[in-house]
Amino acid sequence: MVGFELLDVVIGMIFVYLLLSLLCSAMNETIEHFAKNRAKDLERGLRELLNDSTGSGLVQKLYDHGLISGLFKGQYDPSGSKVNLPSYIPARNFAVALMDIILPGDANVTSGAAGATLNTSPADALQPLRSAVGSLRNNSVERALTAIIDSAGNNATEVRNGIEAWFNSSMDRVSGWYKRRAQLIILVLGVCVAILMNVNSLSLANDLWVHKAQRDALVASAQGYSQTSGLSTESLEQYRLQTRIEELSKYNLPVGWGSTNWDRVKKLDYLFILQSICGWLLTAFAVSLGAPFWFDLLNKFIVVRSTVKPREKSAEEPSKD
Repeated sequence: MVGFELLDVVIGMIFVYLLLSLLCSAMNETIEHFAKNRAKDLERGLRELLNDSTGSGLVQKLYDHGLISGLFKGQYDPSGSKVNLPSYIPARNFAVALMDIILPGDANVTSGAAGATLNTSPADALQPLRSAVGSLRNNSVERALTAIIDSAGNNATEVRNGIEAWFNSSMDRVSGWYKRRAQLIILVLGVCVAILMNVNSLSLANDLWVHKAQRDALVASAQGYSQTSGLSTESLEQYRLQTRIEELSKYNLPVGWGSTNWDRVKKLDYLFILQSICGWLLTAFAVSLGAPFWFDLLNKFIVVRSTVKPREKSAEEPSKD
């Protein structure tokens, strides 16, 4: 039936988009690995959080603190390279380190982090910390920490929790920077992959509609892939760049630059060129939506297919009347 064939075409297209999204995501991760953008984003986020535009104040002290400096090699240089810096700082490390920076401790003096892991604190235990916050000469951080300390009553643990929540809310914004940049990079990679591999969504959909054997093979692979545990780190490792390219090539799809396509381009077949550009842009836009989006959508359509096509499992028995 036409409806079932159309459903299989949609599943095949979704599976192709998923494979391409995984390919571009892996390329993006490679770029991020060498560019160290996560570490740069984190350092930038800390500068904004601690109101330290030059990085030579609280940010410098934070990276030099033992709880943070142990997370990376080398020294922090506000004006130097950031490639050696950590891409992630635990919220507790940040909170305890900041409390200790505000009120340093030694063999004779209790630091500002005293009682930060206890459920109760002695009376007026936070007064020294509150006084130290008042001498920071950083109005933004002073107001934020004063509000956290005042709302904690007399419990240093609640102060630590408040600082952790403050840090995490700022890191959510940093994560937003990374996601927006990653989506843009994947979109650009999607355009490059679509052109270099000549993945034209329009011709691909038409080919799947016409050739049942290719459509069935692609749907069978999509069903097998949908039964995996999901887009975990382990499953992604199994689908490396070479594997993803091989997945696309083994279905004999209209992907790649054959002599016929090159000839039409050389002859300036404007209709073919316009159709190719539209198909490439559709592919790139689809890839930019990300592998998790296509994986979830694939699972939904596989469920729909198994529901509307129950007779594929067993042939219908003739009537005995």
